[in-house]
Amino acid sequence: MAIGQFFSQRFGYAVHALAYVAKKKSGELSTLPELADWMRTIWPDMSETYLSNVVQRLARGGLLRSHRGVAGGYSLSRKANKINLRDMVELLEGVELNRCGLSLEGACPVQSRCSIQGKLQDLELSYLKSLAKVTIAELAGNIVITPPRKKRKATVK
Repeated sequence: MAIGQFFSQRFGYAVHALAYVAKKKSGELSTLPELADWMRTIWPDMSETYLSNVVQRLARGGLLRSHRGVAGGYSLSRKANKINLRDMVELLEGVELNRCGLSLEGACPVQSRCSIQGKLQDLELSYLKSLAKVTIAELAGNIVITPPRKKRKATVK
């Protein structure tokens, strides 16, 4: 298994988007095109449409706040040190701790006799607790936001 396979591409886009927005000065908004330009410095082939879907999901889920209008954009819905990776996993990936991984119905058919399900649930809880310790502020503090290069306008002679 390669490093990073526990997280989806959607999660990767979301973490980077929130970290970028967190680096902005208080009251300064981030636009989707600006965010997409910066993300292309990391992933040149990233999809702006997919990023838009992820950002909208973050806004609907309450991690980003959408500001409409000509001067609109996105800001964090709360301080970056109050948003953690567990919040993001629960929003983007869904977490069902009581779901049995062996049953299509969701309920464990042998719950009272199954020692495996209990151990797996303990592992999942430990994983979620470890994710809750990592905040967007911490991740944003470790990245450098380099503004994308402005495209030069062609001059007519």
